[in-house]
Amino acid sequence: MLSQTVTMSKVHTLAKNSKKSLTQSNKAHSLDTLAQLVTKSSKPFIDKAYKGVKISESQRTLQARARSKAYTFSYLFDLIDLDSNLQKSYWQTYHCSNVVLQEGEKITSRYCNQRWCLTCNRIRTAKMINGYKGELDKLDNAQFLTLTFPNVKAYKLKSEILEMSSNLQKVRRNLKKTYGYTLKGLRKYECTYNEKRNDYNPHYHLIIEGKEQAEKVIDLWLKLYPKAERKAQEYSSVNEGTIKELCKYFTKVVSKDNDYNPKALDIMFRACKGLRTFQPIGIKKDVSEDIEEIQAQTIDWIPPQNEVFVYIREAFDWVSGSGEVLSNYEPTKEDLEVINQRYKEHKS
Repeated sequence: MLSQTVTMSKVHTLAKNSKKSLTQSNKAHSLDTLAQLVTKSSKPFIDKAYKGVKISESQRTLQARARSKAYTFSYLFDLIDLDSNLQKSYWQTYHCSNVVLQEGEKITSRYCNQRWCLTCNRIRTAKMINGYKGELDKLDNAQFLTLTFPNVKAYKLKSEILEMSSNLQKVRRNLKKTYGYTLKGLRKYECTYNEKRNDYNPHYHLIIEGKEQAEKVIDLWLKLYPKAERKAQEYSSVNEGTIKELCKYFTKVVSKDNDYNPKALDIMFRACKGLRTFQPIGIKKDVSEDIEEIQAQTIDWIPPQNEVFVYIREAFDWVSGSGEVLSNYEPTKEDLEVINQRYKEHKS
């Protein structure tokens, strides 16, 4: 393992070269040049960032990004090691936001735009909420509706996802023709994995207008899926947190109650490749799920300067050539449970 002094010297050299390249190439072409550096930091881990210490909103946003990168790295190499046909895309996530360029009061980074990347999903979630909230707030008596059916094996997952979409279109047409209702709202695809049965549960969450419409949708859905249990088709009134919940990631990658299985995750990611997770229904707004490859942020907790920060996995932060950390994110005990891959222990 390299010493911290030698490592910081390497970061400094790479940062200097990157800044020179940035000037010559008009900012756009050298964001990944430092991404291979891995070192060890002696920075202590103190649970202070989430215990009342006052920091600016922009710094808190960057600390949340650092946290999401640490979480992503806890499982990413399991996906890479699968030798899946998504391996190249998984490697893109390894490079996601690995380098942060500071110019004055602005920082810029490059993103991978992949669905399994928690860093990109944070941005995507905010984009979906901001894009759809206005239209969804206009719905009268909005309901949060879940539509599901019996689990399927891996080989049928892709075809079932496509059939689900087709069948929901049939439900919409039937709803209009039979009951005179025009379905309005937002549909989101999700999928979970059951390790004991080694099968998958693709399902929809929707926010739609009207309690009676929700009941009719369930009736029509069950006609198409007679083996589905009615009690699994649920609806409830939308509250303040419903839209945020709807716009979260389409599958839980890591959680205490999730069946963590890299092969199963890869199957779910491959099955939905090229398909939309979010779909507006009967509303004018249509927000792209893609996020911009390069994004900028104004910062206010360090002095304006021209600097390059490289993400150091062991430091959980971006570090400059002089050893300055960027976000000052320090994992909580709960964070370290995930970062240290405790959710994998029952697999060993």
